[in-house]
Amino acid sequence: MKRILLTICVIALSLLSYGQGSNERAFTFAWLSDVHLNSFAYAEDDLRQSIEDINANPDVAFTILSGDVTEFGDTKEFYLLQDILKNFRKPYFLIPGNHDVNWSENGCTMFDKIFQASHFCYDWQGVRFIGCGAGPSLRMGPPHIPREEILWLDSIVRATPAEQPIIFINHFPIDQDLSNWYEVVDILKTRNIQAILGGHLHVNRAYDAEGIPAVIGRSSLRRKDPIGGYNLVTLRGNTLEFHERIIKAETRPAWNTIHLAPLQEKKDTTYYRPDFAINATYPSVCETWKLKDVTDIASQGSIDGNLYVYTNTAGVVHALNAKNGKTQWTYTTGNKIFSAPFITPKLVIVSSCDGFIYALDRKQGTVRWKYNTDYPIVACPVVTEGTVYIGSSNGKFYSLKLADGTLNWTCNGLQGYTESRPAVDKERVYIGTWGAMFYAIDRKSGKKIWKFDTKRGRYFSPGACWPVVLPYTRQGETNEQVIVLSSDYFVRSFHPGTGEILWASDEAKGRESLGFSPDGKTMYVKGIKNNITAADISHGTYTSLWNTSMPYESNFIPTRMETTEQLVFIPTEFGVLHAVRTDGSGIAWSHKISHSAITSLKNAGKGKIIVMTMDGTVTCLEYPL
Repeated sequence: MKRILLTICVIALSLLSYGQGSNERAFTFAWLSDVHLNSFAYAEDDLRQSIEDINANPDVAFTILSGDVTEFGDTKEFYLLQDILKNFRKPYFLIPGNHDVNWSENGCTMFDKIFQASHFCYDWQGVRFIGCGAGPSLRMGPPHIPREEILWLDSIVRATPAEQPIIFINHFPIDQDLSNWYEVVDILKTRNIQAILGGHLHVNRAYDAEGIPAVIGRSSLRRKDPIGGYNLVTLRGNTLEFHERIIKAETRPAWNTIHLAPLQEKKDTTYYRPDFAINATYPSVCETWKLKDVTDIASQGSIDGNLYVYTNTAGVVHALNAKNGKTQWTYTTGNKIFSAPFITPKLVIVSSCDGFIYALDRKQGTVRWKYNTDYPIVACPVVTEGTVYIGSSNGKFYSLKLADGTLNWTCNGLQGYTESRPAVDKERVYIGTWGAMFYAIDRKSGKKIWKFDTKRGRYFSPGACWPVVLPYTRQGETNEQVIVLSSDYFVRSFHPGTGEILWASDEAKGRESLGFSPDGKTMYVKGIKNNITAADISHGTYTSLWNTSMPYESNFIPTRMETTEQLVFIPTEFGVLHAVRTDGSGIAWSHKISHSAITSLKNAGKGKIIVMTMDGTVTCLEYPL
């Protein structure tokens, strides 16, 4: 009853406020962005002093924090942030940025848990402030607003009276560097949008978002200055002014002014919209089935025969018929899923950010067993010889019995959290972490056998790449090598038993995306720029075979490549799949799936490949053999 009364009161206040004339409006709010808590020693001090400064200013009505509030989005940072924000004596509203999501050990679930939501809607003096979360959920993917946030934004905007002024806040600038900028713009233009606020670039700058006045705000970090700062934004009548505030020192003259008025479309301007024109160039490639999920798909899928399984950020496991895309069953976990499922003859193994590892019946999707790690998991399992191996975000690595989920052993003390799928041979398990480390763990005992440190810190880790164990032949003798690509651009081959580096190369300038020929003799590396490199690794050395230029400027996504004997499939940031000939002669065909990053490729056999993109699109392509 109290909640109902409170809701009625809020609505009533909103309506009263909305009815206020524009000439009567006069208020100021503080705007902080890119706090990057835990990035530099002074980041915490700059935030605390910003809050003290805001509290001491009687003109400030509330504060908005527009993302990148932490550096890595880990649990300790979020709890520290919560503790600091308790010092606000006035309302505040915050949204996550890419740093709060991209490398988050908990899949940003702790942000939602601690701060209740990744978006907000707040009415003040007749103006509606709408802020929505940012992505991507994929490591080093392009800027992307999650599918579920887009749907929420659309619902909120639709519920807003047509005449009510809206100020929209997101972490990213709303331009073509954001993969789904056009969705945001098209939604906002259905109502009385007056201004867009964002961060990400750390500088004060005004820009035009397809006719909508837009502003990028400075970082609160001091950098080379004695102290940090933020923006004070004042709405007086129909004028919105932006003043840079140097903490406890000075408020500088307005550096930008927006005059609130009905949006004037530029009649002589045609705004760019992405299209699917490239598909007409290769008409022999067709989509046999296609579906659209309601949330992001940030994990890679799995296929076994006619069964295709994928997961989404709503925490749902989807089992499809690979031939026609029809749903066989679904199962909903307790939180987001970033884990690629592993399919066995009887079970589907998958982990969730609710902390559980699930064994689901392959035919019906019912729970056969689950194991609680008491911490969010974003890592992917592997199953071999009746054993499940999986890392977690709590610095632990687990070995479980496939039959019933009971624990064999736990390996503790891994530096950084685990995201990728392990590689396994007869004696050891191999896994990289977002602590710049790569480990070999004994399969029987769970003891660490050897480790490798890139010595370049968290951003330069073998954390996203799935390692592989492959044979090589040298001087008539066959041995094995463990291969992993790190975000320091080096692909390395290790001796399985000792950890000795057999070879290492940064020639291809790849980050995490590898592919291997079906016979395991050739390795393909997707470079971060416009290139694909092939190398012979069959003799325990790195021997470059060819380098092919690609029709894009950059490609940071860590998605694994798929291969056949004739083709290597290249995932891209903006939804185009390229099939490159394995002889190095260039592109055989290209096909655009959606306007979002490709998160998964799975060979479905007989000239078919199943492709998933970040915006929830799942497609089966058929191509000429």
